[in-house]
Amino acid sequence: MAIFGRRLFGKLLAPGEIIDVLMVGGTWHPNGDAITAAFAEVLDPRRFVVRIVPYPADYGRHVAFADSVATGRRALIEAAEATPNRILLAGYSQGAGIAGDLAADIGNGLFPHLEVVACALIADPLRPAGRCLGKDPGGYGVIGQRNISGIPAYWVAAAGDPITALPAGNPLRLIADLSAYFSVSGPDAMVRWGRSIIEVATRRQLQRWWSPANWRTWGGAIAYARGYLFDGRHTTDYIRHGHARLLAEAINREVVVGVR
Repeated sequence: MAIFGRRLFGKLLAPGEIIDVLMVGGTWHPNGDAITAAFAEVLDPRRFVVRIVPYPADYGRHVAFADSVATGRRALIEAAEATPNRILLAGYSQGAGIAGDLAADIGNGLFPHLEVVACALIADPLRPAGRCLGKDPGGYGVIGQRNISGIPAYWVAAAGDPITALPAGNPLRLIADLSAYFSVSGPDAMVRWGRSIIEVATRRQLQRWWSPANWRTWGGAIAYARGYLFDGRHTTDYIRHGHARLLAEAINREVVVGVR
């Protein structure tokens, strides 16, 4: 099926002999990116076949973030249902949010027909505090925290990356709270965004970054924004500092699947 996208690495073996790594790329990269490639190329090709799952990967240019995520989720489920092999869910940034959410749902008993052995998440915007291979950079995902149980889950997070390692009291959380339906695609889209802001506010769904309990971490918004926009904290650091490699090595070492 076209939903699998292109096969990047590994030799396709008979059903049951390999694990399909269904990889969801980051924002603006619907067909994968340098970070997902750096992770994929370290995986053992005798056991893992990486397949990119295409989706809009947008954040308001043409498709609102929430709609991009919903489409990515449907694409990932379709890809998982189409393979006869065991599955490892993987993703980077927006794609990590999609893959992690599906893994959490499967761990909670949804989609019992899908045989998911683990998930591997790079720069997850919903990374829970303290869950990280290597040195913990502190903080947690810019959107919030999402636990995954029932499925082995592995995270990597770069220091200073506001998408996955943002302090609890950083005001950048407000952007994530209010931009899910942001889109400049037309007047109707802008009206929809405005209505979504009102709904989030009236339902008290805003993260309490301003809480006095978080006063020690109120500062630093400019530094974290610069890290995202200019300093590579959310991009090149995952290759430069070996985070993508560390994650792949952990998968090679720990994801061992026996005979069905």
